[in-house]
Amino acid sequence: MLDLTDIPPQVGAAFDALPPDIRPRLEQTRAEIFSEADRLGIAPLDETLKWGQPAYVPPRRFGTTLRLGQLGGAPALFVHCQTTIIEEARAVFGNEAEFYGSRALILGGSDAATSHVISAALTYHRR
Repeated sequence: MLDLTDIPPQVGAAFDALPPDIRPRLEQTRAEIFSEADRLGIAPLDETLKWGQPAYVPPRRFGTTLRLGQLGGAPALFVHCQTTIIEEARAVFGNEAEFYGSRALILGGSDAATSHVISAALTYHRR
């Protein structure tokens, strides 16, 4: 399992630049992403930056990239907009969670929705 204190310098700098009210939620979601990847047996993830945001890339043919950032001042979990991940989560969780188009889940609502999106992204090409 990855030591969560072992963060690439550029990703650490991106977390350091986050507003203090958003950073803890995104750090918690980072830990959830690694925990789920470990549970699914698809670790290691490549932790990098995409579009200036921390990004978590599963091995090829397993899943799709997850990114952490903010939308309108709220912490958000992003997926590739051409996947069906957000559409599927919206169908399951409806009003329990807040979604943005086909690309993001606003964090802080339903923990079950967060877990669902993380798992669905990490296994997208295996489903």
